[in-house]
Amino acid sequence: MSPPAHDVFPAGKIKVDDILSLSPSSWDRRIATDLIAEIEIHLSDKVATIPQMRRILAVRGYQGLLRRIESDVEGKSGPDALRVMARSMRSYALERPGLSAATFRTATTDSPEWRQALLELSQTVLRVFKDVGLEGKSAQHAVRVLRSLVRGFVLNEMAATFVEPLDYEDSFELAIDAFVMGLPAFKTNRAQ
Repeated sequence: MSPPAHDVFPAGKIKVDDILSLSPSSWDRRIATDLIAEIEIHLSDKVATIPQMRRILAVRGYQGLLRRIESDVEGKSGPDALRVMARSMRSYALERPGLSAATFRTATTDSPEWRQALLELSQTVLRVFKDVGLEGKSAQHAVRVLRSLVRGFVLNEMAATFVEPLDYEDSFELAIDAFVMGLPAFKTNRAQ
């Protein structure tokens, strides 16, 4: 069975208008709209290459996620801060899918701005993990698992059908509870 004609674009013939003409509820459109809004802001920055634009979008994504996490975890500590951080990561990815996706890959054009944005986000995330007793390699493993958990939920939620009977919010909260209860596993020799 072939996809509907409006979903098929000949190679090299994709136009912004074609993407934006997709169903308003389409995640493809939300991602494209998010990215286009950011690209328009930076068109005056004399961006010459796609890797430069990817770097700019990744920096914006790191900075946006950092602001969200810092704001949301302020005044919280321990497992409560970790739960709030996980929710912040998920809500940011759902609200800013394009910028969130831009942070998934390493920038092909390295820059001091990119390294600084990544460093600041990493330090904030690692502080939250330190507050639950995880540091060093153990914390790095825990960050990787949490990012995978959050991204997995976001991707499943984006691709969800209307026939799924369970609420994603409830499932996500259960997953975060299981993650928090499993934190001692990151303190084992395997994780260090």
